[in-house]
Amino acid sequence: MFRIDKKTCVVLDLDDTLYPEAAYVESGINHVSQLVISLYGQDLLAEMKLWREQGETDFLGRLVQHLRLEMSVKESLLWAYRLHMPCIKLSEDVRTTLCKLQEKSAALAILTDGRSISQRLKLKALGLAHLPAYISEEWAGRSKPDPLRFHQVMQDFLGCTFIYVADNPKKDFLAPNQLGWQTIGVRDAGQNIHTQCKVDPVCHPGLWIDRFSDLEDFIC
Repeated sequence: MFRIDKKTCVVLDLDDTLYPEAAYVESGINHVSQLVISLYGQDLLAEMKLWREQGETDFLGRLVQHLRLEMSVKESLLWAYRLHMPCIKLSEDVRTTLCKLQEKSAALAILTDGRSISQRLKLKALGLAHLPAYISEEWAGRSKPDPLRFHQVMQDFLGCTFIYVADNPKKDFLAPNQLGWQTIGVRDAGQNIHTQCKVDPVCHPGLWIDRFSDLEDFIC
């Protein structure tokens, strides 16, 4: 039975669990667009959004080609995208649930894949920079499903039971399942970056919930 109390360490994924990752992508596109306006005098925001809608996976490469610049400029734009302070926020429902979890659990922590600076800028923008964060780039790039960071959480919060809340069954739940954690998946409401379909059952969470705020049902 899932239970969150003062003996429970609740560990949270970040992207598409606490906020929609698509909002980060939109923020990055807006930032790059403003940079292009200031440096090259062209407003290509509408074009960049259209390329994304058309399924273009390398929209920065497309942008550089459109501007007739050397492809090496793409790397600079990519880093501008990665290092921008994102315009993202928690929904009121998520914020309320996090406050309740903070009050009623033993601890809250973040365990997420990605680049250190990019992920920490996201946490800062979301008002979550105070939480312990286990970010893959800070652990020799050992991304999920590698169990290293899950083991470290268990060392850092001895005596707790553990719940991992995430969204991507392709990588998020295998390691904590094998370590005896309780795992909860937040269902895609139609805007996630990664699909939740066609995944080996061994990688599924112990329980799916429809929205992050449903975690409140397990608070004791």
